[in-house]
Amino acid sequence: MIFLTLSVSALRHKTLFFFALYVLSIGEGGHKPCVQTFAADQFDDDTPEEKDAKSSFFNWWYLGIVAGSTAAVFIPVYLQVNYLSFYD
Repeated sequence: MIFLTLSVSALRHKTLFFFALYVLSIGEGGHKPCVQTFAADQFDDDTPEEKDAKSSFFNWWYLGIVAGSTAAVFIPVYLQVNYLSFYD
């Protein structure tokens, strides 16, 4: 994130910008699958209560993923159209 910030503000290097994007994408690609697996390991499949809690965890997990990605698409567009319009 530091490389990305520097590449668009102080240094303005195109190569550093793309390097920062590649590093972030590799880091996020390795991070997200591990979080789900580590969270699933916290539940015991031998007891019915834990099995139901595990199912509930994944339901809430994916709801959060979908809600976050939906908000990331619609909220900036709404704010841009209604509050940050440069063509008034």
